[in-house]
Amino acid sequence: MLKLCLQFFRFLLMLVGVISFNKCSSGYKKEGNKVIFNGKEVSPDVLVLNAVFAKNDSTAYFKNYTIAGVDIPTFIALDEHYAKDKNTVYYCDEYREGVNYYLTKRSAISHIRDAHILSFTIISEGYAKDEKRAYFEGIGFDVQDLATLEVINARFVKDKTQVYFERKPIIGSDVKSFRVLNNYYAQDAQRAYYYNFANEIYGGIHPIPCNSASFALLDYPYSKDNTSVFYVFDKMIDTDASTFTILKNGYAKDAKSVFFASKKIAEVDAATFTVIMNPDAYSLEDACYGKDKANIFMKEKKLQVADIASFKILGFSYTADKQNVYYNGKIVKNADPNSFKLYPHDQGDEDAEDAKNKYSKGKKVGL
Repeated sequence: MLKLCLQFFRFLLMLVGVISFNKCSSGYKKEGNKVIFNGKEVSPDVLVLNAVFAKNDSTAYFKNYTIAGVDIPTFIALDEHYAKDKNTVYYCDEYREGVNYYLTKRSAISHIRDAHILSFTIISEGYAKDEKRAYFEGIGFDVQDLATLEVINARFVKDKTQVYFERKPIIGSDVKSFRVLNNYYAQDAQRAYYYNFANEIYGGIHPIPCNSASFALLDYPYSKDNTSVFYVFDKMIDTDASTFTILKNGYAKDAKSVFFASKKIAEVDAATFTVIMNPDAYSLEDACYGKDKANIFMKEKKLQVADIASFKILGFSYTADKQNVYYNGKIVKNADPNSFKLYPHDQGDEDAEDAKNKYSKGKKVGL
């Protein structure tokens, strides 16, 4: 839903001209005797170096930002982020502030002062190297063999001795067999790995204690080998890999047990367990319910409900059976399940009502 909202917002900005429909028209280009930047004519004395770098007799530019301290006669563009002159290598980027993502741009222009100018070359995907070290987005890092360094993707590079993840070596990695499986998993002949951005949950790269030869991906974040099941990168306790099945809304089970995420649910009958679905639920929290022949469960917790057969999910963490209304598994006192109904999300101070009362988060707020 968030992705769709952002796409719609971007479309609105296109309509009002804040951003362009045609990405190809952005940046610097020469049209006859005219110099164009982002569709607008600029001074004709500007020399276009590529789509993002330009210069005149006194100033060097990254997009519409000036680059300080440049030796103008020797300044050249290397790609759409790196440039250099006789004294310095530059890494230039543009970012947007989160609060005003589509409207506020900022530049990040760094001088890579320790780079060796003459030997500095571009590889790809933001990587470069000189005779001393490698670089990613302008940040230097050491590798064991620069001559054989090659890019796997923006997250991984390798040389003839080992693989590197975000500028750091993966100790014990097997270069010849290493491959990226998807946006979260990689594998070589010895191990499988989970990886994520450093600022995300489970950030960094983590070896999975699996048999690599039999390792297989399941629906994220589950995987397995011939004997075990793994949640993200941790081995799940007491699972049967041969019968392990992923259900819906965070649940999974094998022949003898049921799990919510990686947690084993106590006192549950796996053979009769099913997920309780509500097509009108507004979030995963509203739908994390299951049942077996004797009990109702919310996530991994067994609930005390009056009537299993009539139990249903209402939404906003509300559930009901023919006798009671529940909020996060607790009885909403004196609520009438026959007349109880929910309001649209975030409408006013109340979120539900029955024939006699209004409620907010499971508590009566009065009429």
